[in-house]
Amino acid sequence: MIKKIDIAGIALDNYTVRETIMQIEKQMSDHGFHTIEEVNMDMLMLMETDEAVRQALTTVEHTIIAEAGILDAVGAGSYQRRHEIEHHDFFYEMMKRIERNHKTVFLIGDTEENTRKAKEDLEEQYPKCVIGGTEALETCQGTVDAIVNEINSTTPDVILSFLPSPEQEHFLMENKDKLSAGLWYGVGDRKHHKSGKRLMEGLRRLIRTRRLEKHLNSYEQEKNH
Repeated sequence: MIKKIDIAGIALDNYTVRETIMQIEKQMSDHGFHTIEEVNMDMLMLMETDEAVRQALTTVEHTIIAEAGILDAVGAGSYQRRHEIEHHDFFYEMMKRIERNHKTVFLIGDTEENTRKAKEDLEEQYPKCVIGGTEALETCQGTVDAIVNEINSTTPDVILSFLPSPEQEHFLMENKDKLSAGLWYGVGDRKHHKSGKRLMEGLRRLIRTRRLEKHLNSYEQEKNH
């Protein structure tokens, strides 16, 4: 299985969930600041016009493929990886380890309503997870310093971000040197963790995959000229 996939000049990780979790747990023992970003097809198309998105995908330590269509677009799919991606196994395993190891979590989202819903979902699915605080970007007026200060005042083990792109990548790139935490986990827009009717989901994924394939072909053509 290919461990790294090149997408428009960005090397995405394609490790199994178990391999990635082992790497992260080893890193977190050194008390540094580490970064994870889940990557969806929207982000890959945004990075051509938004430098912060490209920079984030280039510099984070672990990129987690969040949509199986990304593998389809480059012909790198396998049954194991498709199953892990479609069932969001990485998120589940990561949260279980956070819960089991009694790591404190600070949750950030875009709106107060979405942040509240994310918190409620986490409390229901991972009842032993210690949520030390929550903040929504819509509550800050012109600056995110107040949110950064609030995060740092709780010194969480994990910052769990449900911000959509490109807000998530802008927040990370602008504030990563100010954050006092052990791990940044950019989950992104929660719509990629939800599934509707199977037929409609399959059609949407096919359309998005074709869009990404077209985007990648255009990138390769421009690069070769």
